[in-house]
Amino acid sequence: MKPKLMYPISFTLLIGVYFTLLSFLESPETNIIGEWKEVSWEYEKMDTLGFKSDRFDYMLTDHIKGQISKNLIIHEAEIWKFVSDETLEMKGNNSSKSLHWTLKGRGNILQLNGEKNIIEHYQIQELSSDKMVLFFNFDMQVRGIVKMTFERINA
Repeated sequence: MKPKLMYPISFTLLIGVYFTLLSFLESPETNIIGEWKEVSWEYEKMDTLGFKSDRFDYMLTDHIKGQISKNLIIHEAEIWKFVSDETLEMKGNNSSKSLHWTLKGRGNILQLNGEKNIIEHYQIQELSSDKMVLFFNFDMQVRGIVKMTFERINA
């Protein structure tokens, strides 16, 4: 075999193996479908002086959580049910909502379309078969990030 053909053939085989392996991966849209229960909200202040760490500062109480989520779509939702037709059913203690969801980017951005064309974006930090972690930025009184953790109830 000629050396000039070795490089194109090797490159083609490598690309073929790469795309074959990618086709076996489960898509994030398939992973997110199911019913999720909200477990915790944690808060990290963005504008801290000194060092920056990956650690979140503290758990949010229901009162602070209510203030942060006052103008958000996710208000008082404790159970999120992702349906395959891109419908999200949110159920709280005294309320329920139905929204449209899509995944953006590389499947790491959750976009929620609410009433009156309100659109919110959440970063999917972790998505496994039993755990989902969402981050969102807020700017209420102090800029920060809220980490929302969910556990899967059923698929």
